[in-house]
Amino acid sequence: MTMWRPKHVSEKFGLKTNEDVRRALRAKYPEHPAHKPWQLTREMIEVVGEWNLSRGNVTSQQIEEVLAEFDAAQPEPADGSAETIQGEPPACSLIDFDGPVSREAERLLDCARSGGSVLTDHDVWTDENIENLIERFVKRPDVSGKDFFTKLELQLDGASDDVRVLFAEIFLLQILPLAQFLPATKVGYIERVLEDATGKYEIPAPIIEALESPVFGGGVAFSTRRFQQLSMLIEFVRYLRTLTTEELDHGSEEPLAWREIVRNSPGSPELSLRGSLTYLGHPDYFFPIVADIDKKRIVTTFFPDQTGRPASGDLDVDLAALREWMSPSPGPLPNFYESPLFERWIGRDQATAVEDVEELDSAPYTVESIIEDGAFHPPHELRRIIDRWQSTKNIVLQGAPGTGKTWLARRLAYALIGFEDEPSVRAVQFHPGTSYEDFVRGWRPSGDGRLELVDGPLLQHAELARQDPDIPHVMIIEEFNRGNPAQALGEMLTLLEHTKRSEREALELTYTREDEDRFHLPENLYVIGTMNTADRSLALVDFALRRRFAFFELEPQLNDAWKAHLRDRFRTAPSAHIEEIARRVIAMNDQIAEDPNLGKSFRIGHSYFTPEGEASELWPWFEAVVQTSVAPQLSEYWHDDPAAVERMVQQLLAKV
Repeated sequence: MTMWRPKHVSEKFGLKTNEDVRRALRAKYPEHPAHKPWQLTREMIEVVGEWNLSRGNVTSQQIEEVLAEFDAAQPEPADGSAETIQGEPPACSLIDFDGPVSREAERLLDCARSGGSVLTDHDVWTDENIENLIERFVKRPDVSGKDFFTKLELQLDGASDDVRVLFAEIFLLQILPLAQFLPATKVGYIERVLEDATGKYEIPAPIIEALESPVFGGGVAFSTRRFQQLSMLIEFVRYLRTLTTEELDHGSEEPLAWREIVRNSPGSPELSLRGSLTYLGHPDYFFPIVADIDKKRIVTTFFPDQTGRPASGDLDVDLAALREWMSPSPGPLPNFYESPLFERWIGRDQATAVEDVEELDSAPYTVESIIEDGAFHPPHELRRIIDRWQSTKNIVLQGAPGTGKTWLARRLAYALIGFEDEPSVRAVQFHPGTSYEDFVRGWRPSGDGRLELVDGPLLQHAELARQDPDIPHVMIIEEFNRGNPAQALGEMLTLLEHTKRSEREALELTYTREDEDRFHLPENLYVIGTMNTADRSLALVDFALRRRFAFFELEPQLNDAWKAHLRDRFRTAPSAHIEEIARRVIAMNDQIAEDPNLGKSFRIGHSYFTPEGEASELWPWFEAVVQTSVAPQLSEYWHDDPAAVERMVQQLLAKV
């Protein structure tokens, strides 16, 4: 149902001030909390009209015209409006503590739409300041720093006070409703953003009140993916500035239109944050429930068994129907996280809301972290891989032996997630015997001698991802082409595609359980495979699979970063000797690449020539590598020309 705000009603009636609307409402609804924003139903608009009619501010014809316009703005039932639920509603506790958050969120979102500020007396939400944050923050994800605020100091270094204040207010929008942080912690976050400003800024009492009146626990992503969430918020604000006045007004008046604006905003998925934004935009319609899995459990519990009618297929519309049934607007929302409603749909040990995740504020892991861990690949190349991975969901690292594919795959996974989260990363290795039954689902003997249907690594990890939709989950497939990928994947070959990650595109699995729905992979499941392109015995990857993956060729990195590593490892070795080793290895790889029977994929990678901890002297270490690792590889390449192998080894080991 569409509801209007006081300023819209004031404009429709042509009133001089919004206060003529609020006075009428306060007279009729004295129980409405003074600090809670108004959302006007048809009945309330009639009340405002009659009150102002008695004072000569409007005419009867104006009232009829405004009500007709309101009725025309209501969506048809097929568009998602809530059908009335009949019967006696269950007892419920109410959310009567959300007023301060709703009030301040409305102010912040008004600033996002139209400019202004809640921390200072002039407009900081300008297009120029927003673009400044895009350049400083969103486009600089890999600034080095041990924690979020250390990185932020570098990202905002030299920024104007207005840019800092804007960032602080966007940060406020993220943390405002959260119950998982202490009020003092949230205040401290905003103060840290502002501490390097040239001016002095104090957080006003109404905002402090809102920070002390949290509404929901958002989950770990509000802590561990803070950079990604704030980047998405900055892009969201810029997106709002591209909308027309009609689109913005429609979003302000119609809850489901606002939800579409939030959903269509660019940036990373950040589902819980988008759920929070959706709620904050229309807190009298949407529930403060940011986990879709909880919404589904609630709707499944009440529809159809307790409501007497089927669900509509739209979780928010069904929740709105429950609200009108249990606590009709403009009353407060029912509280599904407190007794007696809570016990109807979930046990406390299963609740997804996280009560306190402050200790989960993990150190960020970025491209810079990969470099610090020892990668020799250029940072811009690593960032290109991650950016492409975020859009395609599936990538393959391919290349010659020794180019660091396995080592890099896990670290790219951490950078995609944003921190080192071991449970969210699972690695498997394909081999010639890997089948669909091994990787996806198959029959296995159970303890009683019977066969049971067992989910393989892919379905197990997909379910983990589905239970935690805000955190990217990564499946690493080593030696992707050592088995038969198309055979091992089955229908997953289709479901892996990034455009097929929805219920609408779900397929029936090869082996299904009784009454099991069709299956789709979650949006937050990412796959990274590694492929050795030099092994002639490995299977070729078919075109259908190639279309669903982005492929990246890893080159041998005998570059300045690699040389610096060797100089640090062998401090007594002359730099000229390290340069000579690099020259010889590059010359060997050039010869391999030029061989018509071999090519670039057969070059020897830098991992062969990167010393481990036990090496202490340069030349003894290099001689051992050539004799025990490189020479056998060359013998495989030129198995019919041992003299060529011998010449190459002699060139590598010639005295300096």
